Parts: sequence; C-alpha cells; structure tokens
Amino acid sequence: MKKLLSILIAVMMCCAVTVTAFAATPDEAPAKDMQAIIKQAMLDNYYTDTKPTELEIRIVGGNENGSVYFEHTDNLSYTSVAYETQLGNYTYSYTAADELLVYNNGKIYTLKNAYESGIINDEDVADIDEWNNSFYQEAPAYDIKAAIEKAMLETYYLDVKPSHIEIYIVGSTSDDGVYFKYNDGLPRADVMIEAILGEFGYRTAESEKTLLYKDGKIYSIPSAYNSGVIDDDILTELVDFNIGVMRRYYTVELPPAPPADAKSSSTSDTATKDTPSNSQYNSGAVQTGQNSVAVILLVAMLAGCAVIFAKRRSHFE
Repeated sequence: MKKLLSILIAVMMCCAVTVTAFAATPDEAPAKDMQAIIKQAMLDNYYTDTKPTELEIRIVGGNENGSVYFEHTDNLSYTSVAYETQLGNYTYSYTAADELLVYNNGKIYTLKNAYESGIINDEDVADIDEWNNSFYQEAPAYDIKAAIEKAMLETYYLDVKPSHIEIYIVGSTSDDGVYFKYNDGLPRADVMIEAILGEFGYRTAESEKTLLYKDGKIYSIPSAYNSGVIDDDILTELVDFNIGVMRRYYTVELPPAPPADAKSSSTSDTATKDTPSNSQYNSGAVQTGQNSVAVILLVAMLAGCAVIFAKRRSHFE
C-alpha cells in the first residue's frame, strides 16, 4: 500500500512539473526578451563587417503577422546622407542612423525588403505613416498623367481642344485626390481667381491655377469644395501645397464714419466754430454791451450835475 501511494505521489509531482513548465512558456516573449532576441539577430545577420560593442533596441510597433518594427542605436559611425525608398504609394525618407527595421521569424529586414517579400503590406505601410513622420504619400503608381490628360480632353475643354497637354503633378491628399498644373499651349486670361471657401481663402492667377483629378473627373478647387468633393480637412492639407489655399484671418469691422456734411449737435462744438457768421454775431454782442455802459455813465453824470445845481440855487436864495 505504501509503495502504491509513493508511485501515485511521484506521478502527480511529474504532472505538476510538466504543467508548470508549459505555463511558464508565453505565446510572445516579454518586451525585454524580444529586445534581446532582436539584438542577437542584429549581431548575427545585420552587421556584415564591423560589429558594435554597444547596441540598443527600441521597439516601436508591429503587425498581426508577428512582425516587429524597431529602431536601434549603436556606437558605429554613420554618414548623414538621406535615402528614399518607395513603398507602394508612400515614400520613406531616412538616414543610416535612424532607419526603421523589421524583425520577423528570426530575420532582420529593411522596410523595402519586408514590403517586397510580403512581410508588410500596403495597409501596414499606411499604419506606419500614421505615427512616423518620415513617410509621405505620393500620387498613385499607375500612369496618372495619361489618365488626367484623357479626362481633361473629354470633359474639361468645351470648344478648342489642344493636341497635347503637359501634366505636372503637385501632390495627392489623404482622400486620394491628385492635384496638378498643366500646360496646353492655349492662351489664358491674365486674371486673378479669388474665392472664400469656408474658413479658407483661395487666390491664384488663372495661368497658375491647380486642378483636382478624382474618380475620373476634373475639378477646380472652388468647384470641388462647393460641390462637396473636398472639405475643410482637405483644404487644411492643401495649405501646405502652396497653390493659393490659405487660412482666413478675421478682423473686427468698425462702424462707418458719419458723412462729412453732417451737423454736430454738440453745444461745445457750436460755440467753438470759427465761422464768419459766428464771429460777426459775437462782435456785435460785445459792441452792444459797450454802448449800454456808456449810456449808464452819461445818465449818472447828468444826475450828479442836476443835484449840484439844485444845491447851489437854494444857497443863493
């Protein structure tokens, strides 16, 4: 009986150890462990000649298929030369010292290699663009200039059509609208185009205007906004394109000034006006006052003389 109990206890202990071992193995390594794994993969596969003695890994993101995006810092010397690589509709600009790399299944990939091998896709690149300022979106990869020229010839020109149009792509916005300038060889009016578009202003020369190509149609910027094809968010993006879209700055409007011939009702103003009629009236009033004083003095003198004469007459009698 004791022997049987000993066997059962041993079996239970083995099961407990086995369960504990499996429970201690997580599906994904913790961040510190992943940094150590990436660091070792970098030393084994990334550095071909000189290997750094100091290496720091900073994990910045990842996707659903297990890819890990990271940056690294080491004690090697790098040039400040900037590089660009195309990833679908996006261009990635970087230097050797700040390049974003991808770890997947024990291997290190540049973004270009990861994209071309299917480790990351267009959706992943768009997600990275949301938080990485080194990405900017380009016009679609297909022959957009040919598509724009075709749409211009079919819908933009009403009477005279040019034989050829040179298309110059300015850029594209987050709603996949493509903005372009053009040269068709036809004369254009030397006028300015001005419009108020919500919280924005638009001003450009007719000869320098930029058009929008979207969903096979051509729009001017004012017509695209007024028809709801673009909104204030897109206009915010267009401010940086330097094509005439600008934010409006409001000023306080003062009340209009009164007419120049308006008469003032102020007593003080009337009293101080130096007009010929006022001057004449004032001088007359002064003259009248002076005459009144003279008459009073004359009457007083005559009265005094009468009193003296009366006293002397009574004396002689």
